[in-house]
Amino acid sequence: MGEELHRRRAAGVPPGPPPAERARRLRTLREALRDRGLDGAVVYGSGPTHPDAVRYLSGYVHPFPRARSLLVVPASGPTVLVIDREWHREAARAMTWVDGVRAVPERDPDALSAAVEAALADCGLTDGRLGVVDGDLPAAVLEAVSTAGSGVDTAFVPELWWDLVAAPTDHDVRGIRSAAEAADAGLAALASACRPGRSEREVCFDVLAELAAAGAEFRHGAAVSTHVDVGAYARSESNLQPFVHTETPLDRGEMFWVDLIVCRDGYYVDCDRTVAIGEPSAAQRTIYEACEAMYEAMIEAVEPGVTGRAVWRAGHDVAAEYGYEDRLNGVYLGHTTGSTVSVPPFVAPDETRTLAAGQFLNVEPAIHVPGTGSACIENTLFVGSEGTTVLNDAPTDLIVA
Repeated sequence: MGEELHRRRAAGVPPGPPPAERARRLRTLREALRDRGLDGAVVYGSGPTHPDAVRYLSGYVHPFPRARSLLVVPASGPTVLVIDREWHREAARAMTWVDGVRAVPERDPDALSAAVEAALADCGLTDGRLGVVDGDLPAAVLEAVSTAGSGVDTAFVPELWWDLVAAPTDHDVRGIRSAAEAADAGLAALASACRPGRSEREVCFDVLAELAAAGAEFRHGAAVSTHVDVGAYARSESNLQPFVHTETPLDRGEMFWVDLIVCRDGYYVDCDRTVAIGEPSAAQRTIYEACEAMYEAMIEAVEPGVTGRAVWRAGHDVAAEYGYEDRLNGVYLGHTTGSTVSVPPFVAPDETRTLAAGQFLNVEPAIHVPGTGSACIENTLFVGSEGTTVLNDAPTDLIVA
């Protein structure tokens, strides 16, 4: 780690990309704006629910969940970041590379409207077409943008963000691979953390400690913070639940999957492994074997130009051979990842968008059989023009604790 990077980390300043990469990101966004006939864009941010796009384009990381921001980017000219924490202005200037940082009082709609109007004016956006990258804006923020100029016409364009992260650069690839290395450290810890009688919390915290030592980020820098979901999914058909762990002890006879998401320096990877507490039954072995066969078939199906639906179908057809076609994960069987944790194309039955060379894809075939157990294998893949590479080196074997 370089001395300057170490000093910034120690001071709590998130690392950012080199100047050439910063310029490329801004140039790519502006080209996309012009292609769509847009004069500028407003990018909404809040942490940890909507931090990724603002961080990617400006370097700004929100100090806590209720903090909000707006990044104004014209098709040409200066960029302005508006934040709603005046006390965080100097920290924002230290981490961002935008032309100007403005701060307004928290929850002051009049001040927010005035600041947005001034930012748009300074960026030359008092009229014309303005793209709103995130359609999930709070009402007060949306009103401030919509009423900032009488000649401004706003349009929601979430696909702008999808397009920006669809083709990772060499810098992005290095960041994603670094996140995968941290994830592998967490997966190695998982194998020794799971033991009969230990609580889900104990397992979760053992793995989190290893991830923290490997440089994983937590909370505000990430839309989905580094976390470990454990245990309870022997009783649920989804990996999305209200609690990432409980005091429930791991009991002999259970088989479940553990979901591990890692964010490092603003890049994500997503991994799942399957754990059996005690020797698995024949029925549990069959569930895991089916999941393993799905995983191999889905990797085989991944290549540029293939739809998310085709990758999903490859896994579904294998599950059907085992009689588990109605026992698949209720969310989806995969998603693209990297600079954000989940964007199209998804691995889902209705996904018609296609994979592109250079993208990163997660495949996560998962089966849940009530009363018997659940299994999932998930890794982050690089979709190459000449083949698919699995980033994670950690074994995918069933973990028998």
